Amino acid sequence: MYPPRHMKTTAGIIGLIAFSANAAHANETSAGTTVENTFTLEYEIGGVAQGTITNDPDYTGDPADPQPVINPGGPTGFTVDRLVDLSITADNSGLQVPPNSQDRTLQFTVTNLGNDHLSYSFSLADVAGDDFDATGLELTYSRDAHDLNDDGDTDDACEAAIVNASLSFTPLGAAAGDASYTCDIPKDLPFTVHVSADIPDSVSDTDTDEFVVIVEARNPLAWAHEASAPTPGAVVEADVDGSNTIGGSAENFLADGSGSTEETSADGLLSVSASFTVSSAELTALKTVWVLDSVSDRTSCNSEAIPASEPTSNYPAPGACVLYSIQVLNSGETAGVNADGIDIVDPLPDGVAFVSASASGFTSSGTLTSKKADSTTDCDGSDGETCTVKLTGASLQSVAGSTKAEANLFIKALVR
Repeated sequence: MYPPRHMKTTAGIIGLIAFSANAAHANETSAGTTVENTFTLEYEIGGVAQGTITNDPDYTGDPADPQPVINPGGPTGFTVDRLVDLSITADNSGLQVPPNSQDRTLQFTVTNLGNDHLSYSFSLADVAGDDFDATGLELTYSRDAHDLNDDGDTDDACEAAIVNASLSFTPLGAAAGDASYTCDIPKDLPFTVHVSADIPDSVSDTDTDEFVVIVEARNPLAWAHEASAPTPGAVVEADVDGSNTIGGSAENFLADGSGSTEETSADGLLSVSASFTVSSAELTALKTVWVLDSVSDRTSCNSEAIPASEPTSNYPAPGACVLYSIQVLNSGETAGVNADGIDIVDPLPDGVAFVSASASGFTSSGTLTSKKADSTTDCDGSDGETCTVKLTGASLQSVAGSTKAEANLFIKALVR
């Protein structure tokens, strides 16, 4: 699929998270640039100055000196070859996602570390043995506006800012016309890539979907400094004959590293590992009723402390103070995962008169109300009232390990 890999490679892989080329790649001379230089050699024979030897055809020297000897070969020069190198980093790998969530997005940053315009395509490789596979994968990329042809504006093709342009995942090594690829990316200009997916409902806390994103260098619409445009979108290939030619057109020198076993050094590809990790809030709830005092009134019942354990010596006779407790537990094992939008509705039975309600332990306390049947008047324990206690918009955050996060809704009432 690819030409022999005979070129030298740059240093190093940093884990499987990111690859960064040597800092010497910064501010590279553009591919196709001709670098020329000249020399002069002056000498004497018996103290007498002789003609200067040079390869500078424009050399004049001192008119009083002997005629210079100019090398007909002219200045020494070479054409700067095309360095094909890139980096890709996973900006938020291990993204925590809840079950049954949609459009969860991983971000990657890609930078053209070479010395010419390039475009890029992307492939995705699933890692065998992980816990699940996300569905509905979509790929987009964004890039700032850039004056590719240095004409002072960004009005030409492929120059305007690109925001969330869609791409398709493509087979590695797909020929020109068979793949979806980016617009031209100039050297040293990072751009972002987003991979979004849907998370199945049938996953559990800590389940992981692991995969590898592979970016492949492709020909741009046009090289920056050479008149002959390549076939746009074709896979960038190393110099075909494997032999350096000093002059003429720039030759391709593949200097990319390797980020995974999905590709190798100097093949025009680079990869990075990424994953979704399920962080699920697992809620349970339990309601109990305790008798705090056998004989009470609204004032004393409201003042009753909430005990750590159930009192067993009191009786729920008329006039007794009772405590309803709704205990909510979040047993998720990943710290910081919220169960949000918790709504609890408790319609009190006719056999009790409302006294007070309180909540404790919720990460976000939400709004607690106690309303009569008209939904506007607060409950006051009067005869014949129907009272509904509601806690809305609360949240409960999980804690690391097996410790359960606990919150409670307490309702005090008098037995009628």
